[in-house]
Amino acid sequence: MKMGYSIRTRSLLAGLTLPGTLVILAGALPAAFCQTQILAPRQSNNDAAETSRIIDRVIASEHRYTENLKKYSPRVETYLQYDRPDAELGETVVKDGYFLGRVSFFGKPREISFVRLNLLDQVRGDMEFVATPFLSPVHFLNRLAASTMLDPRHFDLEHYTFAPVRWEYVGDVWCLAINVRPMPNNMDTGAFEGRIWVEDHDYSIVRVNGKRVDPAGFRASTDFECWRENLRPGEWMPVYIYSEDSDGKLTIKSNTYLWGYDLASAHGEDEWTKIVVDAPTPLLDTSDSGAAFSPLQGERNFEAQAENNVLERLEKARLIAPPGPLDKIMETVVNNLVVTNHLDRLPPLHCRVMLTTPLESFSLHSTIVLSRGLIDVLPDEASLAMVLSHELAHIALGHKVKTMYAFNDRLNVPDDELLAGLDIARSPQEEKAADAKALEFLENSPYKDKLGNAGLFLRAAAAAAPHMPHLFGPHLGNRLVMRGTAIRMAELMSKAPKLQPARIDQIAALPLGSRVEVDAWDGSVSFLKQKPVALLNASEKMPFQVCPMSPGMVRYEEKNSNKIAAR
Repeated sequence: MKMGYSIRTRSLLAGLTLPGTLVILAGALPAAFCQTQILAPRQSNNDAAETSRIIDRVIASEHRYTENLKKYSPRVETYLQYDRPDAELGETVVKDGYFLGRVSFFGKPREISFVRLNLLDQVRGDMEFVATPFLSPVHFLNRLAASTMLDPRHFDLEHYTFAPVRWEYVGDVWCLAINVRPMPNNMDTGAFEGRIWVEDHDYSIVRVNGKRVDPAGFRASTDFECWRENLRPGEWMPVYIYSEDSDGKLTIKSNTYLWGYDLASAHGEDEWTKIVVDAPTPLLDTSDSGAAFSPLQGERNFEAQAENNVLERLEKARLIAPPGPLDKIMETVVNNLVVTNHLDRLPPLHCRVMLTTPLESFSLHSTIVLSRGLIDVLPDEASLAMVLSHELAHIALGHKVKTMYAFNDRLNVPDDELLAGLDIARSPQEEKAADAKALEFLENSPYKDKLGNAGLFLRAAAAAAPHMPHLFGPHLGNRLVMRGTAIRMAELMSKAPKLQPARIDQIAALPLGSRVEVDAWDGSVSFLKQKPVALLNASEKMPFQVCPMSPGMVRYEEKNSNKIAAR
């Protein structure tokens, strides 16, 4: 039962209820019932004054929010897809776009890229609010970065009308929905029109749904929905934006994620890991404290130092998540492969999560890294084991990380130059050898009878990759699919059934955002807690596709009390 509303909230709800209806206070009924209470257009003088006071607090709260954002420069990633209507599948992706960098809120929101852009993208990136949305993701990001703020200059009663709609829950937060429209004197580029949701404690805006209004002669800009989370006491910050638009022939959809706000502060899907194989003896730890290092051990230590430097630098840039429980789930799968293949002499192995969307994996000295996007789309544990076995094979075969990264100065570069300067991809010969060894590992593993699922995932990846080069274009590792022909561990496809996209009982790959949840404050990751939903038709399968997300909205205090309880 939710009891977080204030006295003013009760007064407003009672005063705006239709005459003759029974007033039911918030918290007395479930959220679904509360959401149906429609606010009436008529109010008494006292009720109108109360509404006015609430709107005043909303405006003041938004101005504080806009000013507060200036001290942050979070990481930002936008991935967009261009979809064409399909009679059988609803929509199919025909091309995609991508941006990764950070956004500065000081002054006018602007982005600093972490990936190389061609000249055309850079020119388009400087253009805001142009007539068509079908340009580069850099241009698209300019709109979305601005979408984190409603109207920094004119968000007030002189330039906007505010029409309360109803009280309802947004996640676990009790909110007042308000329709907002610019007045005729505020039809400048960038004015907002749509709906906002305001939480009932400090009247901070937690959700925004609408569009930017452009001057006469230009088409209305892209519709978007921006979600803000309570990352610190009294601070709601933008964490996710979904946008969609269509020109009648193509539909553009995009997901934008923001994370790493802490850098500005003091400093039915299958569940995985059902199979757990216990090691008969502890895995060998080759470290002997106090002993002199042999040349071989010295070389290994130097490789480990290079690995540590790379991981620490990527984590410092908030491109790799800090160690967490999701790593342990992947390490359980790796352990299943290690134990059943008697790889007892390997050093202790670890897994980490890269926070980016492009599908990639890579290995260092004794650590395997998978991207958030790759974990999202893998349909089951056997497919996860397939990816991990390939990287495990690189480690078992002695494919080394470049020891030049053991020297700290090699990574003493700005964040926007880090990805371009790292060289940890494997040679074609190493990739071929790792494929062969990984197939051996899988045949000896508890996943050997489910490899058809992994092969089906590769079939789906091979079909999608030509239309999604940015999604299948890694930052640091090797490509899963190269030009639609060279496919990692292609032999597994012979064990897979024919790919049938129209069958709802065949799940070859999941939509983006299906598994991993990112804490926008520090970039830590966890598995999404969600109930399985039965598919109604093939259009709901959406393999590798962008789709709208709804973050789990809770207050900072509740979220952190849940974390403490979980420990």
